[in-house]
Amino acid sequence: MNEVGNWVLEEFIPCKLPKDVADGFDQVMSKIVGVNYTPMIYVASQIVAGKNHMIICGSTPVVMNPQRSLVAVYLHQALAADGGEFQLLSVQPVKIGL
Repeated sequence: MNEVGNWVLEEFIPCKLPKDVADGFDQVMSKIVGVNYTPMIYVASQIVAGKNHMIICGSTPVVMNPQRSLVAVYLHQALAADGGEFQLLSVQPVKIGL
């Protein structure tokens, strides 16, 4: 790839997620095939009927010569009374550049 004028992503270095979020992230992402997500920034949480979490992740497709990208991963954690399970709400691309 010609790097002149193009944005080049740095190495994806995992961040340390809070223990319960890390466990939930691993649980949810272990069911996804074809792409690996590396949590890089734990951005925010939102209290709803449970708790939502936003994590910026590096996304690497499991193919030859993968095109890496950044995505915002949104997870929902159910209330403890409802089992406390995590589910994936969405994965949204993060635009790099102007």
